[in-house]
Amino acid sequence: MGTSSACLFRDGELIAAIEEERVSRIKNDGAFPLLAIAECLRIGGVSIGQVDAVCVYWKPWRLTTRVAGTLGKVVTSSAAMTAMTKRIVGALLSKKTTNLYPEATGRWADLFFIRKILSKSFGTYQGEIHFLDHHLTHQTYGEAMRDWPTCVALSYDGGGEADSTVVSVKRDGRREDLKRIKWPNSLGHYYSFFTGYLGFRMLEGEYKMMGLAPYGKPVYRDVILDKVLRLTADGEYQLDTALCDYHRALGNDFPDAMRELVGPPRGDKETPTEAHINLANSVQAAFEAAQRHILTWAKERCPDVDRLVLSGGCGLNVTANGRILQAGIFKEIIVPPAPHDAGCAVGAVLGHLEERRAQGQALQARNVTNPYLGPEFSDQEIAAAFRKLGLPVPRQVEQGQMVATVVDTLAARGIVAWFQGRTEFGPRALGSRSFLADPRDDSIREEINQKIKKRELFRPFAPSTTKEACPSFFELEQESPYMNILAKVREDKKAQIPAVTHVDGTARVHTVSAEANPLYHRLITEFGRKTGVAVLLNTSFNIQEPIVNRPEEAIRTFMSSDVDLLAIGNYLCDRAWPAQAGTISAAA
Repeated sequence: MGTSSACLFRDGELIAAIEEERVSRIKNDGAFPLLAIAECLRIGGVSIGQVDAVCVYWKPWRLTTRVAGTLGKVVTSSAAMTAMTKRIVGALLSKKTTNLYPEATGRWADLFFIRKILSKSFGTYQGEIHFLDHHLTHQTYGEAMRDWPTCVALSYDGGGEADSTVVSVKRDGRREDLKRIKWPNSLGHYYSFFTGYLGFRMLEGEYKMMGLAPYGKPVYRDVILDKVLRLTADGEYQLDTALCDYHRALGNDFPDAMRELVGPPRGDKETPTEAHINLANSVQAAFEAAQRHILTWAKERCPDVDRLVLSGGCGLNVTANGRILQAGIFKEIIVPPAPHDAGCAVGAVLGHLEERRAQGQALQARNVTNPYLGPEFSDQEIAAAFRKLGLPVPRQVEQGQMVATVVDTLAARGIVAWFQGRTEFGPRALGSRSFLADPRDDSIREEINQKIKKRELFRPFAPSTTKEACPSFFELEQESPYMNILAKVREDKKAQIPAVTHVDGTARVHTVSAEANPLYHRLITEFGRKTGVAVLLNTSFNIQEPIVNRPEEAIRTFMSSDVDLLAIGNYLCDRAWPAQAGTISAAA
């Protein structure tokens, strides 16, 4: 079911949303989101009995296309049959549960027993249950980011109930589907297959392949577009699922014919060769060609429409997003903070509200563009977290002094762990749970990758900049509030911010407005006043784990890192923090 999540609306206002992984601490957790539901109910101060409708972003009974596609593969390929059998048996025997809520297994079948699972977990649930089309929930969530009466919407991912790609146009609130491309033709599966082929973990390491791609050349692009991902008439594409077998790849099994086309796959411990790097570049280039092929066709059908909404898991491909904007096919684009399946929880409720409005119930959605929807913690709760871990409570300062200390630390080449306000919804650290550093020092990039994040050295870091300063540093004439658009760094600024400038001269830009995040905007502004550069290196506050959510997690991660300063609420912990803070009991 993809990365699972839950959200809570009250009278049309989105008051909470969180991914299951943030609470379970299991990366990319796709289990039934009972922990996320519990957290949303806690934040909202309501019980399950007060919820009048549960909205689900799947119609689980619509399996005809999936079953037919699967049967077609297994009939023609014994290897595919073996891979599929292992996957089905694994799903049937799966016991993916939490200790707190053993009722939910994380299986597709759970979607047929939602009322029973909720009632066993939280008390009797007697409200409505609504099932919505998967791609519709992607699009509805993305479209809610902007008040655009007219736009083209592209939703694409591994696959919904029957379709993997849906292109629609929305005019004055009325939606018309322009094209639906059926599974197993899937750009999401195409990209994930090659993620596995290049030795990264599928459904998790796609961004690693994307980060590696700019170091190579598109030497295999044409052969991929000729043999693997063929672009056909009317903006469509055809994926050769015998060559690009997603389900076999999940078992680290790749067809010999693919090896003959692009060379051998990379082992997960193997250093990428020049051929592997060139393949990463080629896979990305072919993906961008397919995306542009679809959207050029859509633009020809709707020449008067200048705005584009991108959603679905493929919407996380920030490089492709930036290329479309640079190509000028559309003048403005928006990608929501959680374009992948997690965002569909919000989209499902929005879809249900649209249905209500069509029936004359004029309930308007509010606060949907806000990505800061998880839990927040008072200074008293933060202090209690230190005590719970058996640690002395650090010094507490007022907010102005806290910002000034962080700015001084950053300007002196220090690295800061920043834990402020409500947790972000979606996979990006947007200035609430971040590691921060000075982008003027290029060597700090390697230091963070190697000593703190403990990840591949080729991985880039994103810049956070104020909305006002963005045009001075980046070739981007629109906001990018959710860090989902790649833009070129201006030539005269590359030497000023080398730590966030990727090898191809681009950056994954995050624009921050004073309205969206006043404290983070203030921090960047003050850093700009001190240094002349209103940009911060921003990467997620985690080390080989989901982004930290609660104070205890932030404290543990800070203490296991080489970070110089932890700014958590109005508390500051630095290297001079008492020596007795050096250990945490395993039971804490």
